[in-house]
Amino acid sequence: MRKTKLTLLLLAALLAGVCLGFFGNSAIIRARIQKFSQIPANMPEHITGKLTERLGLNPEQQQQVLAVFKAYETRMEETRQQRRALIDALLEEVRVEIAQHLTPEQQEAHKQMLAEMNQRHRDARALMRAFPPPAATNAGK
Repeated sequence: MRKTKLTLLLLAALLAGVCLGFFGNSAIIRARIQKFSQIPANMPEHITGKLTERLGLNPEQQQQVLAVFKAYETRMEETRQQRRALIDALLEEVRVEIAQHLTPEQQEAHKQMLAEMNQRHRDARALMRAFPPPAATNAGK
């Protein structure tokens, strides 16, 4: 009877430790993702807030600076998309050239590795969308 109680107690402690570790680890991962993805959706307001804070802009200057950012917002997004497309094309060239130097078995393993990396990237993006940074608190910082 005593061994059974001790075994159950140890099992309960182990289970509690696993649960705490799992939830603690996911909380740490979420916090890190949020920390590194602090680019708010309202970037013009965010930057204007930072400039106001650092340079002491008056309300009229704030409106003027915000108008400048909003005027360039579309062009900046287009440039960001073009840059992403260029990087993706370059990475594909690198992958193709690397594959030329691999044996058929290594090529299959390389394809698998790339598929796993792409899946992790998609998962990270989904997690970032699930836990977006709060826009209201970032706008004034």
